[in-house]
Amino acid sequence: MLPRVSVLFPNQFEQAAVALGRAFVRDPALMAILPETVVSEPGERVRRITEVFRAALSVQRREGEPVLGVLDGGKVAGAAVIAGGGAASVLTLLGFGLPFMPRMIRAVGWGGTMRALQLTDTLARNHPPQRHIYLNFLGVDPDHQGKHYGIALLDALRELAIQRTDLAGVYLETATEANVPYYSAHGYQVIGEMYPLGVKFWRMFQAKPA
Repeated sequence: MLPRVSVLFPNQFEQAAVALGRAFVRDPALMAILPETVVSEPGERVRRITEVFRAALSVQRREGEPVLGVLDGGKVAGAAVIAGGGAASVLTLLGFGLPFMPRMIRAVGWGGTMRALQLTDTLARNHPPQRHIYLNFLGVDPDHQGKHYGIALLDALRELAIQRTDLAGVYLETATEANVPYYSAHGYQVIGEMYPLGVKFWRMFQAKPA
């Protein structure tokens, strides 16, 4: 039996940011955003990436988009940050995220913040034309990996898409090659590749059953 997935409340977002920060410590895209002086220091990387997720989840809350999570011992062990109708534009991100821009600048510097906006813009312009659930981030704290928490989150997203007659499926990008067979095993197909910031991304889509 898969773990239970629930919608996280804002007072759980700090735990989600910590779990995601630890899960994404080696993510190539986030490594490309961070200042070069930070990349070689795992502990500082975790701190900075966690701060990025704090800002991202604050924007998520202001936009009214959900965050799904799996709890372990009452604490968030894994989370999925999603959007219900596709990607947000950079203008939307700036509009909702402007109050949190100082946090981003503290985390990744001015140059890193500009790279993050460039990356967001490129990703947003390469979404499928059909309406879809956008899986922006999915991560499980390394201490809790191997417990099928990621599978539970993916299954929950599939069910959400099935329930929405206006959506064609679930879309994601990943910059981690090892994730491609993982997502493929759970019904996602590679629909393209792109190279923002010089980082290879696989674009993947899980269509709803016919």
